[in-house]
This record gives sequence, structure tokens and C-alpha cells, in this order.
Amino acid sequence: MGRQGARGRAVIGFVGVALLATVGFLATSCGRQWLHRVDSAVLGERGTDTWARVRGSEDWSGVEPLRPNQDYAWLAAAGAPVRIAHALGESDLPTANTLGAARRAYRAGLRVLEVDLVMEDGELRCQHDPGPQGDLVKDGCTFETLLTTVPGDAWILLDLKSDFEAAGEYVVNRIKGTADARRVVFQLYQPQDFSLFNRWQSKADLPGPVLTTYRVRRSVDHVALQAGRLGVAALAVPLDRLPALSVRPAGAVVLAHPVHDCTAWAEAMRRVDGVYTLSSLQCAHSFKVGSS
Repeated sequence: MGRQGARGRAVIGFVGVALLATVGFLATSCGRQWLHRVDSAVLGERGTDTWARVRGSEDWSGVEPLRPNQDYAWLAAAGAPVRIAHALGESDLPTANTLGAARRAYRAGLRVLEVDLVMEDGELRCQHDPGPQGDLVKDGCTFETLLTTVPGDAWILLDLKSDFEAAGEYVVNRIKGTADARRVVFQLYQPQDFSLFNRWQSKADLPGPVLTTYRVRRSVDHVALQAGRLGVAALAVPLDRLPALSVRPAGAVVLAHPVHDCTAWAEAMRRVDGVYTLSSLQCAHSFKVGSS
């Protein structure tokens, strides 16, 4: 009995240590990423969706739809499959979000250029994060200079990293009543963004927006089911959440990001209609782009 008791205590101790180690791992950034990948690839984000519903912080079922007859001419200009220049076509490079990158993306034939924008010192600057940019190239790219740099037959797709309402108001006040309004495309992130966008569209002749899920707490299927009702014709999904998408949004194309190499391209194109990518990326595929 003594030997069996000692063995039992050893087993309990081992299980306890293993449990603590597992909890500790899941509390780390790597652990959370691993758990998210399992939830996405195996469970279809049911864990993510359950937790979001318990918290009750995000409900898409009552979101105000877009106005009818949205202008999505920019999707046709982006080619087939759709190609969007990620961070002006040079994401993860020191030249990301620069005017030079925008020029190179345009010369490469891309006609929809996505840019990260941060509000600092009263202007929208082309950068992914606030504060000093380290080794990243700075060449004077702001929302203002980008408007004058990007030719009039290309669209600028906004990824607003600052307060959405404040940054959006800045953009709308700058472009309302101008031809630029028709080539500035918003991305919407949260349910409340739709009512803001509807208000802005009453002030400026804005094209149809993208609904992007990279900040969404509900499952991508939940949002995709709502996309048709909301009148959205473009749904963007992060590459790591793509395995959980089993629903095709009615009347909408699906876009994946980031797609920076041909392996990611091949993975994405089995499921989606287009990608946010590098302007220099050339894989074993054919595509049509806007005229150069």
C-alpha cells in the first residue's frame, strides 16, 4: 500500500506540474497563438465565438446596413484575382508605407493601394504604429501627400490605426466635395463603424468599403453571414483565420492578408478571390490588373 500510495502521489504530482505548465504556456503570446490556430483550423472558431458571446461585447445582427447601390468599381480595377498593394506594396520592408512604395506599386500595375495611417500631431501619417519608426524609411508620406502622389485612376484603401472616428472625420473633411472622395476606400472593423460610415457617405461621395475581420472578436463565419445583409461586397480575412471560414458571404468577394510569398498565395487562392500582397510578388499564376 505504501508503494502504491507513493506511486499515486507521484502521478498526481506529475499531472499537477503538467497542468500548471500547460496553463503557463497558454498564458504566453505563443500559447495564445497556438490556441487560436487550433480553434481556427479544428473548431471553426467556435471557441472564439463562444467567448465573444459570453462577453457580450460585439453583436453584428443589429448593425445598420450600408446604403443601397454602393460603388465598388475599385474591385474591378483591382484585377482578377483582386490584388491590393499591402502597406503600399512593401509590407514588412523598411520602405513600407512610403511614397516611393506607392509609386512602385502603381508602376507594377496595381490600382488599389492599402496604407496604414496613424494620427499624430494633427496629421495622418503613413505608418503602422505610433511613435518613432526605428529603421523604417520615412519619405514624407501622409494622407495629404499620398493623395497628390497616387494617380487619379488608382484607389487608396485606408487602414486606420488610430481612433477610427477621429481619423475618419479627418479624412472626410479633407476630401468632401473633391474628386478624391471617389477613390478613397474605407475599411470597417467593428459594428459601430457602419453607422459612422453611413454618416460620412452622406457628406462625401465615398466608394463601397471593405469589412475586415482582423479586429473582429466573433467568428469569421458569423460576420460572413451578416455581410450580405449589410450590403458589403468585400470581406477581408487574415490568413490565419481563413481555415475557419466555411461560409461564402452573399454577393461579396473574399480577400486574404497578408500574402507575401508564393506559398501563402497558393494557400489563399484555394479559398479566396483576392489578396493583400507585395507589388513585387510574382507567382505561378495569371491575373489581370488595371491598365498601366
